[in-house]
Amino acid sequence: MKITWKIFLSTVLTMMTTFCLAGYFLISILFQSGYEQAVDGAVDVSQLFLYEFGNYMVGISKEENAGRYIGEVVSKLLAENVQVQIREEKGDVMYSNITLKTEPADMEVSSAAAVKRLIKQEEGCYIQIKSPVMAEDTVYHTVLFFDVTDLFVKREDELRIYHRFLILFLILDGVVSMILAGAIVRPIRKISRSTGRIARGDLEHRIQVRGQDEISSLARDFNRMADSLYGKIQELEDAARRQEEFIASFAHELKTPLTSIIGYADLLRSNRQTEEGQFTCANYIFQEGRRLENLSLRLLDLIVLEKKSLSLSRVNASNFLLEMREMLKPVMEEKEKKLLISAEDCELFIEPDLIYSVLINLVDNAAKTSAEVIALAGKCGADGYEIEVSDDGQGIPADELARITEAFYMVDKSRSRRQGGAGLGLAICQKIMELHGAKMRFESTVGAGTRVTLEFPACGLKERGGERK
Repeated sequence: MKITWKIFLSTVLTMMTTFCLAGYFLISILFQSGYEQAVDGAVDVSQLFLYEFGNYMVGISKEENAGRYIGEVVSKLLAENVQVQIREEKGDVMYSNITLKTEPADMEVSSAAAVKRLIKQEEGCYIQIKSPVMAEDTVYHTVLFFDVTDLFVKREDELRIYHRFLILFLILDGVVSMILAGAIVRPIRKISRSTGRIARGDLEHRIQVRGQDEISSLARDFNRMADSLYGKIQELEDAARRQEEFIASFAHELKTPLTSIIGYADLLRSNRQTEEGQFTCANYIFQEGRRLENLSLRLLDLIVLEKKSLSLSRVNASNFLLEMREMLKPVMEEKEKKLLISAEDCELFIEPDLIYSVLINLVDNAAKTSAEVIALAGKCGADGYEIEVSDDGQGIPADELARITEAFYMVDKSRSRRQGGAGLGLAICQKIMELHGAKMRFESTVGAGTRVTLEFPACGLKERGGERK
């Protein structure tokens, strides 16, 4: 059953039950109150009649026409809707104006002071009161019938009117309940339609949220879930794309040297070569073999770093950076580049060999560009220690900057291959920084140069000695 019908039926049934019980209870209370008043009034009239009847019967001999006197008392004291029968103690009827059909048991005499009961007949409803009365040592038995038919007719009329009003009320309640149920369920239907659209692939669809009720909160939670799901799917798609590109790039990187190796090996095997030709072929095979070796070692480094647990140690940042001057001096002289190093004192909690590898890779990349000056600077920042590697080379386009840490990705593929690159250096650097809980941030302007910032978390304090160069 749909929730709309559940709300509709539950509301209508609840209102109908409540209204029926309340209506019948109210009508019953009013009727019972009227009936009790009628009984009390009948008792009062009966007692008054018995009192006056006893007084009238005093001094009247049995030979006299007692029936005439009794008739005068009845007409004087009782209303027209009251019927009465008076009997002597022996059972003889002295007076009776009863017209309703009675059973013999209804007319049996009673010695009790007053016996009251309700009698229902086709002609109507009556309150019967039986009472004995004493007059000059003679006991008379009276039976009075008070007509209360109007009271029961009034109750039936009230119930009839109430039933009509109840039907009208239920119709109005049903219409209002259906409208309210539709209004309550409408946002749920929107959420249902939205889930259907997302299930069909429209992952960017979101629910328009209005209001602050529980359903609005549900819609907002649904949108947050959809955002999170969309983000996870995008991450999976990006991971799948990177994996495909990694496999394609790896296959391509293998194909190029293997093609050269197979080609030159086939040339040596199938044709007799001069000593110089043999050396040339062997040299190409050697270079491409070294290239394959370098590629395999880089991939091995990347795999090892995925599972590596670091053994960190405290290192003085200033000494650490200044020691790289002598290490990088031959490379800078060979490529005719100028290296500037400056550092502020601070302690770093790092694995020195891995960070050396990162810095050497970054400086080597800068040296392969058109830059003339490469700067390596360490300084204490608000959140830790920063090491910057900057150059004044040709820079990196903005659309390439976000992908340079992907495996096998190369901005200038032809230059990188000529210089023996495989596009794995920055991917390895990125992994090393992640293992240290540090960040690597790139900034570049085409024609102005590139700056790479390594951000290490704070683990030491700047010394008073200041900057060393």
